[in-house]
Amino acid sequence: MKEEIKTMCVKCPQNPCYLEPEVKRPKFCPSQTKPKIIEEAIKEYDNPEILKFAQAASRQERDGYLRPSAVVHPIKCRVEEIMEFAERMGYKKLGIAFCVGLKHEASTLTHVLEARGFDVVSVCCKCGGVDKGNIGLKDEEKIVPGRHESMCNPIGQANILNDEKTEFNIVLGLCVGHDSLFFKYSKAWTTVLAAKDRLLGHNPLAALYTSGSYYARLVGEPREL
Repeated sequence: MKEEIKTMCVKCPQNPCYLEPEVKRPKFCPSQTKPKIIEEAIKEYDNPEILKFAQAASRQERDGYLRPSAVVHPIKCRVEEIMEFAERMGYKKLGIAFCVGLKHEASTLTHVLEARGFDVVSVCCKCGGVDKGNIGLKDEEKIVPGRHESMCNPIGQANILNDEKTEFNIVLGLCVGHDSLFFKYSKAWTTVLAAKDRLLGHNPLAALYTSGSYYARLVGEPREL
């Protein structure tokens, strides 16, 4: 029986794809195990629309890092990068799909984008005000049983922005799973400004940074102080 080798780039000791493409690669490297898939992926960039987007993304990556003069070319925050990328692509109409709990942040973002000259459309996660019972949730499955509780409606968010003909969408704090549904149904390209993390101030990486101490429970290890 042929040994099944799964892709595990995270365990690569040298990162040859990034640093030295010609050096020997580990057996789990997809360049070794899945060359046809990579070749087919590269062919996708021949599509003019995809090529333009990929080129703009790579140029944005370049400009997002520290340049020779930090005074003239400072490192950009993500909000700045989103605006610059949209400008590179010639996008004028932007959509914001936001969690109702981050309405203040969405309002601030709208102000920033409009000040930059963008036409901004926004839609909150509870659009339509449809009760959770509509998707088969029982009353005891609500956050507060015994009353109307609106479901998150990411498909509605996506369809509304589709109808508004936004050119580029920004996800701001949608729940795990709800964001996935939005990505699936959005017709416009979509980026993420913030991933929801109620506990960590929408900075989910903080749990990984402290997984050797305060968040050791993530890997089932006792915490040492």
